[in-house]
Amino acid sequence: METTPQPIPAILDLEQAIDKFRQTVKPLLDPTQEEDWDATKLKAKEWTILHAGLQLVGHCIAILISQLVLAESVKLAASLRAQGASGLNYVNQAFKEVTITLVGGVQVQVMTLYKLSRNRKKGRGRRRKRGKRGKSRGQGFYPVLVLLGISEGVSPLVRCVVAQAATQAVSFEQARPWVAWLGLDFSTRRIRRISVAFCRVGLQVRARRMARLAAGELSPGDSLLGKRVAVSVDGGRINIREPKTRGRKRKSGRRGYDTNWREPKLLTIYVLDEEGRKVVSTEVPLVQDGTLMGLEEFLALLRSYLQELGIAQAEAVILIGDGAPWIWNNVPPLLEELGCRPEQITQILDFYHASEHLHKLAEALFGTTSQAKGWARKWSRRLKRGSARSLLVEVSHYLTRKDCKDIKETQKKHDYFHRHQEKGRLDYARFKAHQLPIGSGVVESLIRQVVNLRLKSSGKFWLLETAEAFLHARCQWAAHLWSRFCDAVLTFGLAHLPAI
Repeated sequence: METTPQPIPAILDLEQAIDKFRQTVKPLLDPTQEEDWDATKLKAKEWTILHAGLQLVGHCIAILISQLVLAESVKLAASLRAQGASGLNYVNQAFKEVTITLVGGVQVQVMTLYKLSRNRKKGRGRRRKRGKRGKSRGQGFYPVLVLLGISEGVSPLVRCVVAQAATQAVSFEQARPWVAWLGLDFSTRRIRRISVAFCRVGLQVRARRMARLAAGELSPGDSLLGKRVAVSVDGGRINIREPKTRGRKRKSGRRGYDTNWREPKLLTIYVLDEEGRKVVSTEVPLVQDGTLMGLEEFLALLRSYLQELGIAQAEAVILIGDGAPWIWNNVPPLLEELGCRPEQITQILDFYHASEHLHKLAEALFGTTSQAKGWARKWSRRLKRGSARSLLVEVSHYLTRKDCKDIKETQKKHDYFHRHQEKGRLDYARFKAHQLPIGSGVVESLIRQVVNLRLKSSGKFWLLETAEAFLHARCQWAAHLWSRFCDAVLTFGLAHLPAI
């Protein structure tokens, strides 16, 4: 039976910490301690040395934190920048001892200021038990710890690593080995608590940025000036858990929950090079994000990114998507509202979705026969060469003669291709000639990385707010912006120091 590792008390003396490290590691460096060396024995020594090194790192960080908590300059900065939740008056304060878990499983205890805002009711009454006081509104906080990014009883580095592991692993359980690389034996529940809190702050960061853009506090950038920009959007599927509010309670005291599929809408904005490929560079922005909150919220999110990037300054804007009506009914008007001229916008129906509809059209014409497969392959090649109008002429001929297996489905597919052809979204020959992509593979890949590999699988039922938080966080990881995302979360809610 495995035993839970005991916390390691911090050694707040650097020389003592180094001496302990030396005492642990020095015997392991003697090759004569083992008679028969092999790979497994060397691996065991490596792990022991690694854990000893992590503990030494933890002791060093503990020394730094204990000094920072006592530093007057840090206390002053905390009093100026960490104000707590808005609208609350923190009139009560006291010093409390807080335990912080660091790298290597080291724990340090610090005494720091705690501020509290509590409106006490008049008169005497029974005091409510712990956990029965309702949802916290930020009534209490530690100014110095907020300044230093210490929350959930762990340091900022541990917060970031745990959130990254929970975001990138396929489950919270599989995030445990990732976290163990820092010498931390966290339970699945603790990993969930730390990462959910971290990612939900990420949503607050996004909401504040969108609010500042709407208020005109942020000016558009110029990184897209003179560039060809691709905008691609698509949707996926996530199972959302909705707790029941009515019905008989179970033995556990709960009523259970219902599960319903919900569509996350994702977006990606990237720059194209001269050959029509995605530019991957730190100088050129790559934007990837999404939301589960519906079409209106998605359009507001897309608007904020396009506005912040200065989309109207681009040389050309290429909109790529599948045949979903919500894309073509809403995104082109949004681009024009932001200053893009109609001739500046090129709309492209994803060729592979068009080819899929072409095969369904063939089945409606000829049934599931070899003739249908051959006809679909032939017109798929012609469609890529720019023969969309000829395709419509031939399908119209079949409809006129009513010479098809399923006339209703044939008419539906004819209208589908006619609608997109009229808007110029099927002119694949011209797109290829101008080195433009004809597929939405970038956003399809984003859906696979973000939704299918983490949020969607058998037996996963997410609370809406938690799914939204992890959707946003994993998009930032997929866009190679994780470090910037972490910095924004750690400093959220801090006021800027006044100019001297």
